[in-house]
Amino acid sequence: MEAKLTTIRTEIEKNLSRSGHNLASFAKVSGLNRGSLSAILHGNPPKPISLGQLDAMTRAFGFPEGWLYPLYVDECFSEDRISRRRVEPFLVKCAEIGKQQCIEEVLGRIMEYQRPLDIIYRVAERLFCSGRIQESIIFYRLIVENEQDGYSERMAISKYRIFKSLETTPDVDMEQKLRAVISFEPYRGLLPEDMQLDGLLKLAKVCFALHRWKDVEKFADELRALANGIYREELRRTKGKRGEPFQAERPLVVYYGHGYLLKASALTKQGEYELAKRYTAGYADLGWFEMLDDEGRSSVESFKLFAVANGFTLEILMGNISVLPSYIAFLSEHPGEILSGMVIIMESANRFGFSADAVMSRFSREMLRFEQFQDTINVDRVYRLYYQIAIYHISRNQCSKGIDYIIHCLRLTIRLNSGKDFINCVTLFELNRDYASEIQQNAYRELIREVRQHEEITVDDSQRFGIV
Repeated sequence: MEAKLTTIRTEIEKNLSRSGHNLASFAKVSGLNRGSLSAILHGNPPKPISLGQLDAMTRAFGFPEGWLYPLYVDECFSEDRISRRRVEPFLVKCAEIGKQQCIEEVLGRIMEYQRPLDIIYRVAERLFCSGRIQESIIFYRLIVENEQDGYSERMAISKYRIFKSLETTPDVDMEQKLRAVISFEPYRGLLPEDMQLDGLLKLAKVCFALHRWKDVEKFADELRALANGIYREELRRTKGKRGEPFQAERPLVVYYGHGYLLKASALTKQGEYELAKRYTAGYADLGWFEMLDDEGRSSVESFKLFAVANGFTLEILMGNISVLPSYIAFLSEHPGEILSGMVIIMESANRFGFSADAVMSRFSREMLRFEQFQDTINVDRVYRLYYQIAIYHISRNQCSKGIDYIIHCLRLTIRLNSGKDFINCVTLFELNRDYASEIQQNAYRELIREVRQHEEITVDDSQRFGIV
């Protein structure tokens, strides 16, 4: 708790006396104008202090940054108005250096004045656009809670910024992401088109992580339609040599390609393989796309690679095992695809009954590194791979190996807080308990005891997530 001082001017006067400075000498060391200092301290009425002047005095006295900020709050207000010139930079600076108490005091007073949300919104945007995303959220939330027009662009942008902040928020679980989708979704169409593109892409990706395939399809369709409309308008603009070029966070081709990629991926997850092939073709070769910069051209190449990988995925899932040697060669050339590729191969091996021993042997070294992953998407992929391997070994009467993988899977479901997957693993273990060694049974009991002690794991299907 910061010590309560008297007034900002008496504190400055007191420290001038202690330091032995007069106005002339202090003006010199602080870099401020002597006349301005005199007007601030002795004027009638005293001249208001700018934040820059206050910071210069603080440095000259040798105090830490924000030393007099608790007393500066009064400098931002008068009886009948708010000083925007002082309050906006003050709130931004307080957010930057963590003066939360000052922020709360200003926000508590600012709502008593006319049009306070104009100021709060500008502060939020300054912080967000300068990379201070988490610091901006308190201001956006205040707008959402107090905005009179629920369908204003300002309301929509505030909702979008809060949703987008999930990218930089650590340890966000799936329930929080689902709530964020529900909160932001109704406002997506009220955004400017550049933000609409980004918002739809992020909605589709979060819904993919939540396994909400129909929602992924919906947002992917909207994304594709919007990107296509903007692209056609840009072609007309460039041919007519009029207007400013359209600017979004990413090149337009990124949103267009993802409209097809996410649609195809959601269809694949629902077993609609033939239809998924049609949408995969939609992003396989986007070289025809005009107005590409370096990032756009790089994205076109990335989509081409994704199409090849997902083409193999569809063939394998449909039981076309003849492509397996080519797929293995592809994975060898693209190590980043090995984990997701092996999930598909093992799933298909269990479905169609072919041997995957050679595949597991080929990538055994890479498999040793899989458990080093910390991000939830890859941890979920590792879980799904191990679950398929467990089933694979058990179906081939290699129960001891299979049970080892079940125990690995149980540990991963606890990390993922995935109740549905936990139940699947428990069921699979219990069906094969008679084949478990004493060591395996003890490991299993320890994991069950751990879950009972914490009682945090949920069976809500929205908690199960991950993508290939």
